[in-house]
Amino acid sequence: MTSVPSESKEKESRGHFSELLKVEGKLALREPTGIGMGIGAPIIFVVIFGLIGIASPGNVANTNYTVLDLYVPVIMVFVFILLGVALLPVTLVKYREMGWLRRVSVTPVPPSRLLAAQLIVNLALAVAAVLIVIFGSELIFGAALDVGILYFVLSLVLSIAVIFSLGLVVAALAPSQSVTTALTGGLTFLLLFLSGLWIPPATVDGPLATIMYYSPSGAAVQALLSSVFNTAPPYTAIVTMAAYTVVFAFLAIRYFRWE
Repeated sequence: MTSVPSESKEKESRGHFSELLKVEGKLALREPTGIGMGIGAPIIFVVIFGLIGIASPGNVANTNYTVLDLYVPVIMVFVFILLGVALLPVTLVKYREMGWLRRVSVTPVPPSRLLAAQLIVNLALAVAAVLIVIFGSELIFGAALDVGILYFVLSLVLSIAVIFSLGLVVAALAPSQSVTTALTGGLTFLLLFLSGLWIPPATVDGPLATIMYYSPSGAAVQALLSSVFNTAPPYTAIVTMAAYTVVFAFLAIRYFRWE
């Protein structure tokens, strides 16, 4: 039987977490970086590739997809990379260097709640980006999407999980903000390349295509591309993302430092 003091303590903890979440949300709104990555970037890229599609209509390299069709999942993964790899680790390492994580550990709110609040804020931005990309592509530029809800949700959850867990690995291992910035910069560029932002995997072959398809971002794009056309994602993409997520999550939990 649960005691009244325990229930009171639990309610108090939830209240503290709610306040912490509000603070992190306000900080995200005041900081233009997160809003720019989560809201501005998808808008800009939808417009760019939508206009490219209008200027150059037709299929790309006999793939049966238009330019915008191919880049709808790429844009979503691009935003996930910005939020989960370029932004999240830098914020967490900054909090660690400031001693904020250590100070939170002596309050009624455990440091893990601060991590949860950061994840929730970034996940909210990721969801907003998805809505912008899907509805912007369809309503403004006429993308012929046929989103399969179950396929899409599965692909979306795994895509966000694999990329955000990779970002947490960087936050766990990077010793300082300067090192984190360098690591996230290089990793962001690599993941964007492998996702097909500049060269779609369907237009290349050989070892490079294999590397792209089995990279975290490449597998995410494959799964999302299938799901936005109501097709079951390739099982290889699903297994690849799930395997990466398990490995990255283990490393992040094993080596994450609060101070």
